[in-house]
Amino acid sequence: YGCQYARAYDQSYKNEFQRKAEKSALLEFYNLCGGDFWRNNDNWMPETDPCWDYWYGVTCNEHGYVIKLELPDNRVRGILPSTLGSLTSLIKLDLASTEPDYHLHPNDEMNRVEGVMPSMALCFQLEEIEVSGNIILRLPDDLYLNADTLRSLSASRNLLRNLPIYLSRFQKLHTLELDNNRIEDEFPTDMGQLRNIRIIHLQYNRLKGSITQDIVPMDKIRVFDVSHNPELGGIIPEQIIVDWAEVDYLAILNTTIAGYISSLCLDVPFCWKFMYDTHKDLTWATVSDVPDIVGMTVDLAQTNFYADTYGGR
Repeated sequence: YGCQYARAYDQSYKNEFQRKAEKSALLEFYNLCGGDFWRNNDNWMPETDPCWDYWYGVTCNEHGYVIKLELPDNRVRGILPSTLGSLTSLIKLDLASTEPDYHLHPNDEMNRVEGVMPSMALCFQLEEIEVSGNIILRLPDDLYLNADTLRSLSASRNLLRNLPIYLSRFQKLHTLELDNNRIEDEFPTDMGQLRNIRIIHLQYNRLKGSITQDIVPMDKIRVFDVSHNPELGGIIPEQIIVDWAEVDYLAILNTTIAGYISSLCLDVPFCWKFMYDTHKDLTWATVSDVPDIVGMTVDLAQTNFYADTYGGR
């Protein structure tokens, strides 16, 4: 370890273009986002190395390049610099705030990242973005350029007005959490092409348009929550009862979604699968399909009674 640590101060190591650019980007981020006032800013100093000197929240790979920047609830406040996109080996970005308060005590450590997120197009390995609980106005306009690697996008409780464009490109995405924003878009027709999606949280927005048969192909979905979008209509296709075999619950409360499933789910916060799927073979049943078990039992009892009583006469 000693020899390796010494190498971090070798000029050829320090002046290597990418490492130098990443350290510069981190220091600019520190200065623009109030680093002196962070809850924890251990070792964030110009004379130290982000990787070898363990800057708080920074994780590097064996080559000395940043792969994770994790500073949740750390009083990170301000606009993110465009140079943050030069962390080309970045896998995870976590600048989230958890909750505004705990047991009636305010969370004084909340992050307040604001404005427009910079492009991360050069972060060719980016898998996870977690920026919930800030005051971000817009995600990167070119976020679709990260679609080949992005697996989780969480930006709940911000001030977003738009969904990411070209959703169908995000074929590895398994978590999409954009609830509690101000999104006013039409419900995207290409959302159903997210074949690996597991979690969708879009509740408490201003989504418009209609849900259609296009959502059926999302057959790995576990949670589908579009509740509290009063102008969102359409019909939840009955086919999902068969095709969404792994789903835990739907949430469509306070929408104008219609249809059979809506008639069972529209007035409950969480519509668990057993509430609209009563057959183990994953076929659905309407009222007319359900047999009158009580009546059948009475008829059978009467038949047996008359057979026993009068059968020998």
